[in-house]
Amino acid sequence: MTTQAIAGALKGPGNNGGRLFSGTATDGAYTAINSTTGAAELGFAMRGQVVDNVALSYQAGSALWVIRNRVTQQIDRAGMCFKTGTVSPDGYPIRPLTINQNHILQTYSLAAGTTYLAWIWFAGKPPELFNATVADGATGSMTTTAAAGAQGLGSFADQTVSAIKVQGPDGKIVSYAQVIDGNGAEQYAALGSERSAAGGYPKSGSENLCSGQIAFSVMRGMEFNITVAA
Repeated sequence: MTTQAIAGALKGPGNNGGRLFSGTATDGAYTAINSTTGAAELGFAMRGQVVDNVALSYQAGSALWVIRNRVTQQIDRAGMCFKTGTVSPDGYPIRPLTINQNHILQTYSLAAGTTYLAWIWFAGKPPELFNATVADGATGSMTTTAAAGAQGLGSFADQTVSAIKVQGPDGKIVSYAQVIDGNGAEQYAALGSERSAAGGYPKSGSENLCSGQIAFSVMRGMEFNITVAA
């Protein structure tokens, strides 16, 4: 399996300070990223501090990050990484989280190719990681990873989607995303774009598509599809 370097900083408001984190990620798997100084897990490096910004960069391809409780395995925060050299000056703002000793920082990276990643948040629950391999100029249906059973959106019937974020490989364009029900009818749609390489608005360098806050109920047979530019 391929690997790549991950580097970045986690920081908080006021006098909470911040720490640099870095490591080598194995593509296609979750990899723990520890503090640059002391190689400490997040829960020990920043225990008791409030974090409201997670800015991490990868070398090439795509990458996501999570702050996970290593005891319960629950994801408490999740987001997208930036390609090296494109991190926004404002970093990647998140909802404030007080770090406890069980928290670990992990990334999920992919080498350059045609596989797209997405976080889908469900109301009152941790986010689910979806992925799909989609050729240029084609449409593909996103499912959970193979390790999580490769389930489509309809497998989460009766839950409420609260947000969706999509990240494609470097230089790729997500034209739009759609939620299609079991009868083939369109229930949701959003436009996407190419990620910015200029390090501008905080999330534009790390996300190809962001739904913002939404709320719709999932029904059996639903699919979450993305269409990629040629």
